Amino acid sequence: MFDRARLAPALLLALAAACSGGSGDNPDATPIDAVPIDAPVVLPAFRNPVDLPDLQLAQRAAERLGIGSRSACDECHGLTRGRFASWLAETQSADAGCMSDTTPTNQTEARAIIACLSEGGLPKAPPRLGIYTTAGNLAWFEAVFTMAYGPASAEWAAWLNDVPMPRGDQLKLNQVEFDIIAEWFARGLPELATVVPEDPLPPGCTQMIGPEVATHVETMRTEGWGAINRDANLLMLGCAGAANPADCLSSFPLSTSETWATGWTSAAPSTKIRLLHEYGYSSSFWTRSSADGRYVAHGGGSAGRSTIIDLMTGREIPADASYDPGFFPDNSGFVLQGGASPWCRQSLLNSNPTRVTFNEPECSRVGVVGLYQHLGAARGGDYWTVNGAFVSDNGGGDPAAWFGSDSVDRLTAMVWNGTAYSSRQQIPVANPSAGDTIISPSAKLLLSRVAGSGNQQNGFVMRALNATLTGSTYSVTTPTVARYCVNGGKPAFSFDERWLTYHHEVGPNDWAGLGYASASDPAFVARRSTTTTNVYLLDLRTGVTRAITNVEPGQEAVFPHFRSDGWLYFVVKGVPGGGEVAAASDAALIFGS
Repeated sequence: MFDRARLAPALLLALAAACSGGSGDNPDATPIDAVPIDAPVVLPAFRNPVDLPDLQLAQRAAERLGIGSRSACDECHGLTRGRFASWLAETQSADAGCMSDTTPTNQTEARAIIACLSEGGLPKAPPRLGIYTTAGNLAWFEAVFTMAYGPASAEWAAWLNDVPMPRGDQLKLNQVEFDIIAEWFARGLPELATVVPEDPLPPGCTQMIGPEVATHVETMRTEGWGAINRDANLLMLGCAGAANPADCLSSFPLSTSETWATGWTSAAPSTKIRLLHEYGYSSSFWTRSSADGRYVAHGGGSAGRSTIIDLMTGREIPADASYDPGFFPDNSGFVLQGGASPWCRQSLLNSNPTRVTFNEPECSRVGVVGLYQHLGAARGGDYWTVNGAFVSDNGGGDPAAWFGSDSVDRLTAMVWNGTAYSSRQQIPVANPSAGDTIISPSAKLLLSRVAGSGNQQNGFVMRALNATLTGSTYSVTTPTVARYCVNGGKPAFSFDERWLTYHHEVGPNDWAGLGYASASDPAFVARRSTTTTNVYLLDLRTGVTRAITNVEPGQEAVFPHFRSDGWLYFVVKGVPGGGEVAAASDAALIFGS
């Protein structure tokens, strides 16, 4: 746990400079960047002990984090007891690891702390800090970055973009508030059960598919974005000379051409997997692609905080943003969260930039849309986004489902006025015990992961999105139309809205679906012995699901999503050399014919 004795020297040094109630953006002390470069950095206390009774401490800490009427971390996270317990575990891990020394005395020690908080490169991984992310903007972190890189460094600016919580328009913590929260976590969250009500679990999952689903799928066959883009002759990557979509991408090698990928189609032997692009870094959080399949974007990179891969040229374009990419289904624009003005027209990418700074004239700022956003578009109408409670998914197994009974989705309609994107009034929609919500390309369906026992997922729930525009504002209803009793992370709809795809870690009952004779098959046991994740395809009309990859033990096929013509893209982590590969499957085209 937190070592108070180690903080004493730093506290004595900082009596004249420590924050006493101001935020990291407006400290009471003289700003650190006012100190001459060659002057020693005065390191403030990381946190100050708080002498409050357990119950009063818990009440004040929980209220500041968003329990009750105040909005804070609850804008993005379900504040359940399980969620707090997970943050406690992450915080204790930080105390024992990256944050075990909070009194660096020189550049080498300061840089070691910062390097420890990286997970395969930028952006920094919030789980390595636990609740200490709420101090990411405060004086101690600024002093450590100044000690490591000098005042007002690019590294500090990137950190401020990626790490401090809460995100969005919520007020960051000041030092006094952080001290209270850090003290509560240092004591092990006493009175947690008193200040955080227990959420009743939703009912168990029973598959239900309403008749509206088949009607919707049939309508989207001719009126969805797949049909719209096809009728508009959208040029799809790798389709020149192809007689039909299944013949596209023939210039990219098959997975069978590599020994480490030769068995990937064994769960669906009638399908093909194409290897689109290998890269030597670890991506951060999810990957998404443009409707035409040309651009693949994700957090992380070898030359930027994020990367946009141009599959036509093989170029990896550095991007000054954090993560959470999205592309509009009409191939007109994209977003990468954490950029200065993160909503951009796709024409920017078509101009072959050497770097995307998000200060380009093609980019806009739409401040109301939070992290974990997903994008859709009404035909002939507005663009739509949804965001709300989420559980970060960076691979490494199926994500937990910390969603409370007060979970809310936030729908935002957006307009392109010819020069910039602007938003209409955001619409909150209750979504009890569910989150990680996505929106279909047509903006007519919503799908969420549902919380179950033990903080695990309890299937998916799908709702219709009925939106009526009156004047400049929308009214919406979101009736449930289906319940699917399978679990997995980062789902996505196909452009014809017949299919759902998601990734799922190999579990004890997955042997038959992966093509094995029994759970004791040595090849299946090998996949169970280490984190191995595969891509699945679910038919929304029937609920029938099937594995479409069977990657090698320790490999993770994750973040599947569709391009407009039905090819399904995903990335595989754990390939030889420590990098990853973007790949494409024709499974939806084969099984949908």
